[in-house]
Amino acid sequence: MAEITLAKSSGFCFGVKRAVTLLEDELGKTENARNVISIGEIIHNRTFTDSIKRRGVRIIDPETIETVDWDKNSVAIIRTHGVIKQVYEYLETNDVCYIDATCPYVKKIYKIVATQPKDSLIIIMGDENHPEVQGIRSFAECEVLVFSDFEELQSGIPKNPPEDKNIILVAQTTYNINQWEKCQKFIKYLYTNSRIFDTICSVTDERQKEILSLSADNDLVVVVGGASSSNTAKLYDIAINNCKAAIHIETAGELLDYPPHFFKKAKKIAITAGASTPGSIIQEVIQTMTEITNDELSFAEMLDQSFKTLNTGERVTGVITSVSPSEIHVDLGIKHTGILPYDEITSESGVDLEREFHVGDKIEVVCIKFNDVEGIVTLSKKRLDASKNWQVIQQAAEEGSILCGTVRDVIRGGLIAYVQSVKVFIPASQSGVPRDGSLESLKGQKVKIKIIEINEQRKRAVGSIRNAERSIHKKESEEFFATAEVGQKFKGTVRSITNYGVFVNIGPVDGMVHITELSWGSLKPPSEFFNIGAEIDVFIKNINTEKKHISLGYKTEENNPWRIFENKYKVDDIVDAKVVSLMPFGAFAEIIPGVDGLIHNTQIALKPVGNPASVLRIGDSITAKITAIDLEKNRVSLSIKALLEEGDTPARETTPAEETAPAEEIAPAEEIAPAEEIAPVEEITPAEEIAPAEEKVPAEEITPAEEITSAEDNPSFENSEENDVEKATTAE
Repeated sequence: MAEITLAKSSGFCFGVKRAVTLLEDELGKTENARNVISIGEIIHNRTFTDSIKRRGVRIIDPETIETVDWDKNSVAIIRTHGVIKQVYEYLETNDVCYIDATCPYVKKIYKIVATQPKDSLIIIMGDENHPEVQGIRSFAECEVLVFSDFEELQSGIPKNPPEDKNIILVAQTTYNINQWEKCQKFIKYLYTNSRIFDTICSVTDERQKEILSLSADNDLVVVVGGASSSNTAKLYDIAINNCKAAIHIETAGELLDYPPHFFKKAKKIAITAGASTPGSIIQEVIQTMTEITNDELSFAEMLDQSFKTLNTGERVTGVITSVSPSEIHVDLGIKHTGILPYDEITSESGVDLEREFHVGDKIEVVCIKFNDVEGIVTLSKKRLDASKNWQVIQQAAEEGSILCGTVRDVIRGGLIAYVQSVKVFIPASQSGVPRDGSLESLKGQKVKIKIIEINEQRKRAVGSIRNAERSIHKKESEEFFATAEVGQKFKGTVRSITNYGVFVNIGPVDGMVHITELSWGSLKPPSEFFNIGAEIDVFIKNINTEKKHISLGYKTEENNPWRIFENKYKVDDIVDAKVVSLMPFGAFAEIIPGVDGLIHNTQIALKPVGNPASVLRIGDSITAKITAIDLEKNRVSLSIKALLEEGDTPARETTPAEETAPAEEIAPAEEIAPAEEIAPVEEITPAEEIAPAEEKVPAEEITPAEEITSAEDNPSFENSEENDVEKATTAE
């Protein structure tokens, strides 16, 4: 009779008890259990989940929450492992009545990460695919890194973060204690300013320490819990590494799958259970184990067992009794000892059998040879796997599905890849490698393969990487166009550059950003904006689902210089600008990048200027008044003349009076201007035409200023600015 010990901390933890109680309370209130909807499995235990399903409770995937038809009678139950932040937001936005059964320990971590500054780096130790970790990650508003174990943390963590970076370390509530201790020490050493929060559930801590002790003192450890339960898996890992034998079961019935004498070899047996395991299952396991270990085989059973035999080629499931680097011994429940040689386990070299297989594990094999003299039967796992895997190849060929394989060898004419231990030949023409490329680049690579031909008799298959890639691309492209919407934003990669735009990859498709979409300013060659390989933010501007074409936008209203200008300037504002171009009809001056204003010839000086180049140069800084704004046509009119009339800032940067050079520093007359630039004599007014001082015109004969015809009033100048702008626009 074996000594059976139950771990003190087995079964439901506080968080699970709370979740189950909340569910039961709600079921007691409602007349229709179908109104109760669990968002995810409320606990990771198949037996419990099946039982509440039978009672009418609906269980949905959190990702499908938007497809549920919620009504006033619906009540949502959030699972004990929690959900992502977006699920909470959806429930609140849509006024869905819900009960939050999330473990308080998990919600504590939500609060920790949610309150960290945006410049922080949060490090989470745990399984990134576990709902708890996904939930924690969603509440962070800063950079987050997730690592599964100490080795991954060591190799993946940035070694030289900014000194002012806020470093935070947390762990999944069910994380391995030994791993956690290593991680803490490493982070403390690497980041002296780090903050470490011990977020492992106290019950988890206690449970793991207890099984560590029990596994060292017992011959067999039975771990009871759901197959998808993280904390149960951690218990099994500890047990198998510290005990001669350990098994993981969900129900007591699974004990009967093992030969009775397997348990009789164990004198001391320890039983532990994960946090989601109901007490009723634990008691059933204890009772079943007690019955197995206490019952002696009857004479009839022993006689029957002594005569039981197997046939060559027969499939059988046995239990591993010992593992060595070269072979595995298997208990088949018969008088013969099952031997599984290394060569019959795998075709690969370097596989560590002691690492991959453990005492107590069930294993399916095929009998290939009997030796009654020695009382052994030679087994093969490899041949059984090959038979199963060939069926997979056949099915894939019939359905046209895609398989994963690894390229092992490069041979004449193509490649040899293995798909689930089945050899597949890939012709060079089907490799996806260009004719001038090297097939060697694919050696050792994992690839997608489509089976295009099989030979049933010879068990050989021909595959195509190229066809697989085409099928995958086609499917992804169809899915993309089925869901893509105008305005949808992407982070894309520049694939190619042309004179008229750039092509950007946004996943399964490429879209073009036209040259006019690259900038709000003047048109420049696309090559001046980006390099091939650059990552840029784009959005869908137009979709042609029939032709599978997509147009992308780059410039946005947020960076539209005309919107910036509109918010900053108005008519009559004084602006500092820079002359950027000269035209026959005036000059264009940049007010802000992307917005140029026109200074018409009539507005450069007090009198109209025939040639702007005689007064202004490109690069000159000027001060002018905004006289008109046309946002529909994206036009601005500027006037230097208006300021001169008002006596304000001069048209060009000049030296202030106090800085004027002394007379002795003024250049001699001959240096002022070359003779050829001086006006001809005939254009100079003769002295006799100049009125002497005493012959000044009387004041009453002077035409009042208001009666002088302005350039703007002259019919020859009517609408001249508008016309000149139109011409310039047409010319461009």
